[in-house]
Amino acid sequence: MNNHTRLAVIAVVVGLGFAPRQACAQDRPVVVIDAGHGGSQDGVVHEGWVEKDLMLEIAFVVGAEFARTGWDVVYTRTGDVDIERPERRQRAEAAAADVLIMLHAMGGDPTEHGSEIYFDPVRPKSVALAHNIGRLMEEAGSPALVEPRDGDFLSSEVATAMIEIAHMGNPAEARLLRSFVFQHELGALLVVAGEELMANEPGSM
Repeated sequence: MNNHTRLAVIAVVVGLGFAPRQACAQDRPVVVIDAGHGGSQDGVVHEGWVEKDLMLEIAFVVGAEFARTGWDVVYTRTGDVDIERPERRQRAEAAAADVLIMLHAMGGDPTEHGSEIYFDPVRPKSVALAHNIGRLMEEAGSPALVEPRDGDFLSSEVATAMIEIAHMGNPAEARLLRSFVFQHELGALLVVAGEELMANEPGSM
């Protein structure tokens, strides 16, 4: 099964291969999931695996975990299309999202491992979300570097974390990224991080 066929199968099995919704029930939290790269932007390419395809696959699985626990899910892309970096956060803002999760992977040599989480340091909700994710990843056994970063792709309105999940150049981590079990575990972890953020908001979950 090639990468594109695998992705199509996942979209059908997970049941989330639909276009982003613009309106959601007011009593449900909203997460926007941004699969990194797309279209002419391949991202990391390693041993036949392409970051843009793998991140879209993971986005669908992560979205399924959020939907299963009562969140409304919006995707910045559901296919192999180009989206400019500012437009990604603009789509989250237009959806009045509570959380924006941006998914990426790193290349690196075979000895590099762990995840990296980036956030806007002047946005308290983004700081809290990123640190929630980093703590949960550390508890799950993955070293997590949590660092501030500037960029017009980070929203000033929506709690945003850009996650470099793992290193595609590390054979063990590359296998994890392609594992449905790991993808669902990652989704469950991100749900917990989002719910912890919402629990600290007045009048929220």
